[in-house]
Amino acid sequence: MLTAKQRFLMDTYGYVVIPDVVEADLIERTRLAMDRMDAELPTAEHSENYPDGKPRKLTGTPYFSKFGPCIEYDPVFLEMAMHPKVLAYAEEIVGGRVRYEEQECSINRRNPNEHQTDIQSYGWHRGISPDFSRYAVEGRSHYLWIKAIVFLTDIGPDDGGTSVIPGTHRAATDREFISQLEPWMVHQVQGKAGSVLLFTESLIHSVTPIRSDNIRYIMITGYVPPFMREYDPPSNPSEAFLAHLNESERTFLTGDQSRRARYDFGRM
Repeated sequence: MLTAKQRFLMDTYGYVVIPDVVEADLIERTRLAMDRMDAELPTAEHSENYPDGKPRKLTGTPYFSKFGPCIEYDPVFLEMAMHPKVLAYAEEIVGGRVRYEEQECSINRRNPNEHQTDIQSYGWHRGISPDFSRYAVEGRSHYLWIKAIVFLTDIGPDDGGTSVIPGTHRAATDREFISQLEPWMVHQVQGKAGSVLLFTESLIHSVTPIRSDNIRYIMITGYVPPFMREYDPPSNPSEAFLAHLNESERTFLTGDQSRRARYDFGRM
């Protein structure tokens, strides 16, 4: 369970970093699978229609490779998404059972041609409005769409850790707000390999340029209540893949539960 301090940080800032969650062996196996994907998959054509669940390289440059969905590429990705500790934190923050929404992973290196220092020009975004992204039960806030970013390498101050604007998960903003950003208003996340960054998708966040010579590996999984519709249908697992899974794995990936289970939300 989240500690009182971690709950306070989640509610106040919209994110929390929890250390020592994922084991070294799973981290290593995940990184090896990502290296295989990077070597084997061509960069996807954005105009091409891909079948649901097919792993693809969404971005491929000498400095940045992003893949998704990953679930069907190697069993390690489902193992990571269903890691017992990560799932427990996700369910506590969401406020009940969760299903898989999406999964991406990325490998980042410093781009020597990139000299971006203006935080106002970062790729700030969020996936859901603060107006309907949270609810409260017995005085505790819960969030309907969260992301878990597993650090597969150590991420220090120059290693491109995710940047966030704390508190924006509770505030409607516009482009004028971004144009007025100052450095003190932004947090850049850091942590050791095995740490997990949990945040609500209503929090404004961005990729951050890498300024060190270290390579950054991260795994991102999205979790939502079973009753929510799919945000990105091509991320849905294929029927052929689902046919080979056990019942708990299929339930996690599809959200197909009894009606009572789908709508049974409250404080964990």
